[in-house]
Amino acid sequence: MVTPLPSLHHNGPKPLWVHIFSKSSSSTSLRTQCASGAYMIARSPKVLHRRSRRAKKKHRKMQDILREVQVPTHQFRLSPEEIDSEVVVFDGGDTNSPPIKPPDGVIWRAIHVKLLHVEDETLPSIGLTYPMIDGVHPFIRLPRSMSLSIINECCINKITKSLVACANLRSTALTRGDAKRVFTDYGTRVSYACVGPQVSRNSNTVLSHPPYMDALPDVHWRSLVWMMKRAERSFRAIVSHNVLSHVHHAKRLVPFKTFSSPNDDNSGNFNAHFFGGIAFGINVFLRCHTDADFTFSIIQVLLKGKCQYMLDDDVVVYFCFPTIGIAVPLRPGDYLLFNARIPHCISSRCKFEDEVMCTSTYLKTAIVGMNNNSLPLTDEQAWTINQLNC
Repeated sequence: MVTPLPSLHHNGPKPLWVHIFSKSSSSTSLRTQCASGAYMIARSPKVLHRRSRRAKKKHRKMQDILREVQVPTHQFRLSPEEIDSEVVVFDGGDTNSPPIKPPDGVIWRAIHVKLLHVEDETLPSIGLTYPMIDGVHPFIRLPRSMSLSIINECCINKITKSLVACANLRSTALTRGDAKRVFTDYGTRVSYACVGPQVSRNSNTVLSHPPYMDALPDVHWRSLVWMMKRAERSFRAIVSHNVLSHVHHAKRLVPFKTFSSPNDDNSGNFNAHFFGGIAFGINVFLRCHTDADFTFSIIQVLLKGKCQYMLDDDVVVYFCFPTIGIAVPLRPGDYLLFNARIPHCISSRCKFEDEVMCTSTYLKTAIVGMNNNSLPLTDEQAWTINQLNC
C-alpha cells in the first residue's frame, strides 16, 4: 500500500527535495529558481485537469506495484547532526568478508548495515518504497522484473567495458570533498570517475564533458548514452508525477546541458533528456552525505564479469538512509530512485570476492544554472520569476 496522493500545489518555487541557489539574485541563481518553479505556472483549468488526471494515474500504478516499508518505532537511526560531525560509513560485508578498514589518517564511524532496518521484497513484480517525506517518497526500488526488462535491452558487457574504459582514462582517481569522500578496500587505489557536463572553474561555461574524456572512443560514448537513456526510462516509469512534471517544465524553460555523445547528430538518439552526469566506481563505498541535486538521482549496481542478471540473484550492496533507519538491498541490475537531499550512502559490497560497479545518474543544480552570470534571463524566464514572486 502506498501513501495517499499529495496535493499538486506547493508553497514557493522550491520543493524540499530540490536544491536551488536561493541566496543570490545573479542570473545563474535566478535560472535555478525559475526552472524549479516553472511547473507551478500553469493557470489553464484544462492543463490543471490534465495534470491531475496524470498524477492520479501514476499514483494508482505506484499503489499496484510498490510496497511501503514500515520501520519499527525504536529503530536505530542517526541524526543529521551526527552525520555532519562524523565520517559515517556502512559495512555491508557478510560473515566471510573482512571488516572495512579506514585509510591511514582517517577516523571514521563504521556501522554494519544490520543495525539499520533491512527489508526485502522477493516478488519480482513488487518494488519497495517508504512513506512520503516532503510530499514525495524518499526512495523507490523498482520491481525486479521491471529493472531487468529495462537493463536487459542493453548489452551489460558493453556497458561495463565502457565504464572501465572511462575509469582507465584518468591518470588519478577522482576525489570528492571530505563531506562526500569515496573509499575502497584498504591499501587499494580508489577507482571512481564522473562523466557528463561539468561546470568550468576557469570560465563562465559548462563543459560538455571533462577533458580526459576526449580520448574515449565513440563506441563507448554510445554505450554510456544508451545506459543513461535506460535510467531515464526507469525514472519516467515510476517516479511520482510532481517530480517528473517539475524537471520536464524546468528543461523546457532553461536549456541546460544534458549527457550527450560528442558526435551527437541532433536526432536525440545520442543525448539524455533530463540528466547530466554518471558517477561510477568499482568496489567503492561512500561517506554518508547529501547532494546539491536538482531532482531525484538514480542508483544502479552492476556485477563485473556477469553478462546476464536473474530474478533471484544475490544482494551485492545496500543503499543506506540512516536518518530514516533503512538499508535497501540491491541486486545486480536493480534501479533505485532517491531524494538526494536526504542523507544517504552506498555500503561496502557484501562479498569481498565480487567486483561491484556502482553507478549514479544525477542532475546537478549548478548545471541547471548554466554557470554564466553574464547571460541575462530570457523574457520567459524573467516573467516566470516575477510570477513566482507575486
